Amino acid sequence: MRRWWEKWIAAPGLCPLCGSVHSAAVWAGIWDRLCSSCKAGLHQIRPPCCPLCGRSWPVPSLCGDCLRHRSRDLERNVGVLRYTSFPKELMRLFKYRGREVLAEPLGEMMAEALFAAGIRPEVVTYVPLHPDRMQQRGFNQSELLAREVARRLNLPLGSVLERIRPTPPQSRRSRRERMSALSGAFRLNPRSAGTAMDKKWLVVDDVYTTGSTLAECAKTLKAAGAKQVCSLTWAR
Repeated sequence: MRRWWEKWIAAPGLCPLCGSVHSAAVWAGIWDRLCSSCKAGLHQIRPPCCPLCGRSWPVPSLCGDCLRHRSRDLERNVGVLRYTSFPKELMRLFKYRGREVLAEPLGEMMAEALFAAGIRPEVVTYVPLHPDRMQQRGFNQSELLAREVARRLNLPLGSVLERIRPTPPQSRRSRRERMSALSGAFRLNPRSAGTAMDKKWLVVDDVYTTGSTLAECAKTLKAAGAKQVCSLTWAR
């Protein structure tokens, strides 16, 4: 008769993204636990890349967008993946189809990428939703990702930012329109007064598009006394 632990070790694992069977051990790293199909659809951002926004770039210097629109408050963004068709589908399932369980594998990828990038924040926070949007969706995907990142890096999670003004969907807006819509949209939670003083913060979001949202969050934290603000996104 096989002992219980032998059965557990021999049991096939399940891909954390699609649930299909694979042969990796349950304690293997996140990328080893993905099935071959999912792994083929995810394109990690590898050096060289822009040292500010984290996008793939032919040389390790600022990309054209960052040269023209560099944020004075956001020091650096780390992006895990290029935002191609499969990551877009996963994010749609996560945000709009109630697949909240995806927060765990996505957050694990993010924590691993941040550690590899050498960024060592002291506190983790996230891009907040406006209360109206929160009521419609029922959860904040950025908060779920931030909780997983903070847990895996053994860091405190601070819910310090509030979105005080609703903003329309930003995906089809130009950079100038985004910045105008987001100006003054965030504030420091009044209950968190003083918590941002002289600390290194990490702001977590799902996707970095133009960086306008993260730059505005960083501006709010720096105005409250943050020492440094970096960001981490699953896709770029």
